[in-house]
Amino acid sequence: MLKVLCVCGCGLGSSFAIEMSAKAVLQKLCIDASIDHTTVSEASSYKYDIILTQKMFADILTSDASEEDKKKVIILNKLTDKKEIEEKILAYMNAN
Repeated sequence: MLKVLCVCGCGLGSSFAIEMSAKAVLQKLCIDASIDHTTVSEASSYKYDIILTQKMFADILTSDASEEDKKKVIILNKLTDKKEIEEKILAYMNAN
């Protein structure tokens, strides 16, 4: 099961919007996944395979992360764009 974490500043608005779009994409792709959303400050307390977030929070999450953990952070330009989410999740999965 793929564990996906959606991250934003407060853990409510944009991370929840990302989560809803990602759920639809993962269902479409028939990928068994567990999806949560949280704040950037609490993200390190979660076990995850990938993080979906925007650039500002990706920079924070990767600032002191290992090279392996940096690869798990997927930067979204349009947070609810299902096509972008699908492309980036598939690219991640194909690379790993």
